[in-house]
Amino acid sequence: MNGTLKLKDGFEVPTVIVHDQYVLEVLAPKHNDIDYDAWTSSIKELQGIFGPKNKWPEEGYTKEQNLNDLDRHYREFEESIAYAYTILSPDRKSCIGCLYIRPTPVVTFDTRVDFWFRNSHNYLESLFFDELKRWLKSEWQFSNALFPGRETTWEEYYQLVDKSM
Repeated sequence: MNGTLKLKDGFEVPTVIVHDQYVLEVLAPKHNDIDYDAWTSSIKELQGIFGPKNKWPEEGYTKEQNLNDLDRHYREFEESIAYAYTILSPDRKSCIGCLYIRPTPVVTFDTRVDFWFRNSHNYLESLFFDELKRWLKSEWQFSNALFPGRETTWEEYYQLVDKSM
């Protein structure tokens, strides 16, 4: 991971956000079963969500491999390197997606943000995206978040990264 996130002085990174249609909670090893169920239910549709150079998710990826990923994400959160959240159903019984707020090597942006929803809940994407942009600006005070594959094409993103190296 390149770069560091510059957070405002005294900002306490939220660990839980409750919305009427979803709950954000720190992505942790305890979510392995429901996280694995979420993305494996939508493999074909999620391929390329992190860009054409990223192979995730792949058929045959095991729960143990997923657990290792969740361990890494949780450590990154604890060490203030990057912030991954599981997007849970309001009753917190199922994972409906994930959100990743991380550093970017592109110096003209504050952060790189990625998220996905499982097929059964992708109808929430537009609402979530709008609310996410407002939240990042008002709470995190990121004035220029980068959303590759959404507001910036992957080709444009890779060009920006290359220029920043």
